[in-house]
Amino acid sequence: MDGVQGIGAGFAGVILGLADLLKGTSAPGSVALALFVATGASMVVAHILLRRACAYPRDLTRVLRREQRGITRDLIEGLHIPLPKRNYGPSSLRQMGVWAAFCDELSFARGPSARATSPVDPAAALSREALGLRLGVWRIVPGTLVGVGLVLTFLGLIAALREAGVSITASGTDPEMVKQSLSDLLTIASAKFIMSLAGLTGSIVFGVFLKFWEVELDRVASALANEVRSRLEVVTPERALQQLLASSLRVEALLGAPR
Repeated sequence: MDGVQGIGAGFAGVILGLADLLKGTSAPGSVALALFVATGASMVVAHILLRRACAYPRDLTRVLRREQRGITRDLIEGLHIPLPKRNYGPSSLRQMGVWAAFCDELSFARGPSARATSPVDPAAALSREALGLRLGVWRIVPGTLVGVGLVLTFLGLIAALREAGVSITASGTDPEMVKQSLSDLLTIASAKFIMSLAGLTGSIVFGVFLKFWEVELDRVASALANEVRSRLEVVTPERALQQLLASSLRVEALLGAPR
């Protein structure tokens, strides 16, 4: 039992030691500034990485638009992707594999110069999920900022209460000194909420930033899929079956017609 109490006391001492680092009113301001800097730095890094992740689909869409013709075997073999001197991200290798797999499924029944036929809808084969256009770990940043702000705020309140307790004890029974100690407690405690405010503000700003990229990733994937769809004929197995059934019905109608 004594061992458990000793461990608990040691753990409490560690927490109180961390709380003492947030004494006064200057520490919360420094923490708030650090949270804002961390939010800005995270946005810059996320923007660079997400932009690199979109580089290959954007270039592929740009090259297809520049060709101004349907997708043929000659066109696919003549595409020079990736473009030289481009800074592609790690996800580009996966995207290249997805595009190569999609091209392997195309049919060119009437020669290399004929318009391609695909058994798969480009919207499914070249979707955001298939291309790996995800926000990934950046989704947890807004919640992390709020959590860090709250934890630091509570640590600051612990430090403020301890400091106020010492002041009230030292003031004895003098009502003026007790009043002053309580006033100092409220002043210091209110300053601690700056850290929560900074975390919440950073969370909102980063959340809006992620929403922008959510829309942008959808737009990049949709632009590529739409560009590909407009340059080939999509004949899914369901559509082929419908065409076969329709042909069978027409043949039966012709055979059954009176002569």
